[in-house]
Amino acid sequence: MGKMDGLVAIVTGASRGLGRAIARAYAKEGARVVICARPQSPSGLAGTIEETAASIRSDGGEVLLIPCDVADQGQVEHLVQQVMSRYGQIDVLFNNAGLMVLGQTLVQIDPEQWDQVIAANLRGPYLMCRYVVPVMMKQERGSIINIGSRMGDDPSQGGGVLYSSSKAAVHMFSYCLADELRDYNIAVNILSPGALRSEGSAAIPWTQRDWHERVEPDVVGPSAVYLALQDAHSFTGQLVLRADFGRTWGL
Repeated sequence: MGKMDGLVAIVTGASRGLGRAIARAYAKEGARVVICARPQSPSGLAGTIEETAASIRSDGGEVLLIPCDVADQGQVEHLVQQVMSRYGQIDVLFNNAGLMVLGQTLVQIDPEQWDQVIAANLRGPYLMCRYVVPVMMKQERGSIINIGSRMGDDPSQGGGVLYSSSKAAVHMFSYCLADELRDYNIAVNILSPGALRSEGSAAIPWTQRDWHERVEPDVVGPSAVYLALQDAHSFTGQLVLRADFGRTWGL
């Protein structure tokens, strides 16, 4: 028996890295996993949801793949309709999709780039929640996990004005949403995974300095499973660090 038997979980940005790792972790715990990502990555990084789906199925898991740009309202609405048509429930939403543009100064960031990052990192979670939350409200239970970052709280972490601002906004969005949904027994939490050895981080030159200290995305799986199992009565409105899992939270 898996910890997530009977649950339906949506994982966005599941074509590689952390999203793929979380989708695999949920499937291994018995969840029926819905994975989505854009057909073509704007970053040009390798990885597709078809490859993620094949990996899950090879382990005996159940997966539904739906191409989707989470910043596109029509595509998000269609995704949720497809999930409800197939499963009739949505228990977990893991908002992982995002863009990372680090270290640029204000004058180096052009307006189009600003809009792209804010669309992926903030509009995406907003739209996914906008269409998933009514389903969870009817169920009177659910868990939403948004990806946070130390860069959203600490300007010395090197995120720069764009990425750090987008993550700070995700943090506050999550805190407010947790309060808004508390009476519906829906948990909303923020998971800061820490420094990862992912395709995205590998493309950033300065990450090579601490590459040996970074962890594989699979290490985040247990903490993400724990958060998926929470509701508003047990654990909500928290920003938690993956590195502290099992020490200060998730006990």
